[in-house]
Amino acid sequence: MRLAAFVVCVMALVIGERTLSIFSLHADTLAQARGRVMDLVQQGVSRYSQEIAAASAVLSTLAAADTSPGNPTPEQCERLHSVLDVAAGIETLTLVDTDGGVVCTTAPGAVGLDLSGREYFRIAMRGVANLSSVRQSYVTQTPAIYMAAPALEDDGEVRSVVIARVGITELFPESFSSDLDLRSQVLLIDPSGVVIRAAPDNGAMMGRNLNNTPVVSQTLSQTRGTIIAEGVDSVLRLYGYSRLPMSNMHLIVGLDMAAVTREVERATWRAAMTLLVATVIMLIGLWLVGETLIVAPVLALSRRLARFGEGKREGDDGRVVITELAPLASAFEAMAEELTRREDALRSANRRLSSLASLDPLTGIANRRSFDAVFAVQWSTARNLALLMIDIDDFKPYNDHYGHVEGDRCLNRIAQALAATARGTDVVARIGGEEFAILMPDANLAAALELAERLRAAIGELGIEHAPAVDGIVTISIGCAACAPVPGLHGRDLMMAADRALYAAKQAGRNRVCAAEAVQPGGGRTGTVSATARRDPAGG
Repeated sequence: MRLAAFVVCVMALVIGERTLSIFSLHADTLAQARGRVMDLVQQGVSRYSQEIAAASAVLSTLAAADTSPGNPTPEQCERLHSVLDVAAGIETLTLVDTDGGVVCTTAPGAVGLDLSGREYFRIAMRGVANLSSVRQSYVTQTPAIYMAAPALEDDGEVRSVVIARVGITELFPESFSSDLDLRSQVLLIDPSGVVIRAAPDNGAMMGRNLNNTPVVSQTLSQTRGTIIAEGVDSVLRLYGYSRLPMSNMHLIVGLDMAAVTREVERATWRAAMTLLVATVIMLIGLWLVGETLIVAPVLALSRRLARFGEGKREGDDGRVVITELAPLASAFEAMAEELTRREDALRSANRRLSSLASLDPLTGIANRRSFDAVFAVQWSTARNLALLMIDIDDFKPYNDHYGHVEGDRCLNRIAQALAATARGTDVVARIGGEEFAILMPDANLAAALELAERLRAAIGELGIEHAPAVDGIVTISIGCAACAPVPGLHGRDLMMAADRALYAAKQAGRNRVCAAEAVQPGGGRTGTVSATARRDPAGG
């Protein structure tokens, strides 16, 4: 009985260790699933943004091309049909006079309709292009989004309004959900919680109000995130959700939790059955053979397993080992090798995931998280530290003028130019929307200023067009600070000094480099001195 109790205790320890490993595997699997579902959501958001941007460009072009005075002309009406042939994402185009009457349209039977009561028309009559809420189409009786752009006279008065109807099916085609399994779900929800579009579409979800369900109630209260909850069909899913840009709608994608955790459950059952079978075999062997005949062989087997755990080869210690236990020893060795192999694979996967988590996904350089980690290490080890805080001048007008796709391309080009110009030992990171930082170990203020000037010139030489800016191209402003990490100072003091220098460069007219005269403890204000006068954007 004492030996049986000992075996039970050993198996309990093994079960505990395997349980912890399975919990860890479950956590890793769930984290990967969260990343996957948010990737799917982002694909839908990107598709929506691209279609809206394309439709907006078409409307802006039509509105800008309308140069005739007064109400729309027949030539303008005929132009709508030719434009619609090449604008695949737009269902209809409509030209409306200043009284709200439909003068001409590509939608059959819609001429003469009065749209003066529509909110998007009233906003456009104030000279503002806008995007409507989801509405029911007069013609197709299906949900659609309406975009309105005013055609303006030279004096700013509205001459007419161009309206485009973008169908929900164009924004989220069937191909979007084709890669999901049958128990997954895609929902498009309006602000009141009503289902606008569902995939797979079985007809039961369309028009249904889900405002009181856990998934939709949390979705409507937040911008983006994930939640594990039961759907209205009682299927437990991992949901990812995001509000659509310039819209009051939310996109929800749900993955079947049974599919997400299937491999973990299989691993759990395999481990449980293996341990159960091993336990039963050992207890039956003890019951049949008896304590007096099994104690010595089991002790020998324990020593053999201990030597295996220490990495030693099995040797003959002169002890008698029961021949029937040799397969059990081999089974333990095989199980240990398999478990070691799987744990090594999990560690390798975790290292790859950790590497991806330290990089900014848009630019490929370090993100804020990894920058803060390196900064903490350098502060405690380096003799001197210099910090450059960099901000793209007038980046919001750039985004508004050229669109977010070009804005992302601009950010990526600038990030690569910064990384190529910095020293090999410097850490270049994106720490905000259009804000970058460069950490220079073992560098003084003079070295920081010299690098800052080279960076400013390098960005100017890119010659990225920026029509709303004074210089006509994209430029940067840089704040520099440097200090020795002595007692009494903290890393945040250096960051605050560099940030204030950046603010001074912005206040002085942008496209400049300014440096902090000193770094003071406690974030005390420091004077700044402009390191450059305003120069040619290309660095001349």
